Amino acid sequence: MFLPRDMFYVAVSFYLLSGFLSIFLQGKRALLFRCIFGIGLFANFLSDAGRYYFSWPLMPMFQGPFFLPLFIGILSLKTIWQKRAGWNMLVALICLLSLAAAFFPNDFYLPFLKSKTIFSHLFLLSGIIGKSCFLIAGIHALDHIRQKGRSRKQAVLRNRSWAASWIVWGFGFWTFSMFSGEIWSYLSWGSPVVWDDAAITMTTATWFYYGCFLHLHLLKSWDVERRTYAAVFGAVLILTFNCCPELGGFRLPDTGILMKFL
Repeated sequence: MFLPRDMFYVAVSFYLLSGFLSIFLQGKRALLFRCIFGIGLFANFLSDAGRYYFSWPLMPMFQGPFFLPLFIGILSLKTIWQKRAGWNMLVALICLLSLAAAFFPNDFYLPFLKSKTIFSHLFLLSGIIGKSCFLIAGIHALDHIRQKGRSRKQAVLRNRSWAASWIVWGFGFWTFSMFSGEIWSYLSWGSPVVWDDAAITMTTATWFYYGCFLHLHLLKSWDVERRTYAAVFGAVLILTFNCCPELGGFRLPDTGILMKFL
């Protein structure tokens, strides 16, 4: 029997192998890359499904880092499989996030009874989807910066692709996550907001940042290029203040899983 932790190690292995192929076999063996990356996604899905199965009906606490690579991979699957602009950076991001979750796990706390309500699950999952959208937008923006030699018309079209789609969807899911968390908090502790919680503070700060970002087009001084840099900076904020605090201490992965394949 494979535990969710073991399946995640399998997912990380296939993610890294697909990342290797994306670097050294660009334009070659596309089918092999898709198969390996798809296996990694499927193993990641089985791992996360197992985490939910063993926690249900409670919300699996501190599992965000294990879900994030899966959601980014699913949401950007078309871009990666068709090798559209920025696909290799998306693969690199998935590899980085999965490695961070494997070596800095924060999964040794049991979920508590007050996480049984459906709003706790909505808070967790919609928040992860929101973060995924923001990070994908940042990758597209970074790719836009790298391709400055393109025409202005193409730049505007690219901007619409990541700004009008990923950030808007991310902001919507992030807002839904915040309100779900407030309802969960009110039902469980009698208060919609716990102001001394650093996670709440950073979640609110992120919401304000992207709320302001979505209004930058109203300012003439903030053209496409400047908004591109703002999107990249927002992704850095997400990684630094929303993803890193969810990680735990450094721990070497259990190599005993290798024996299960022998």
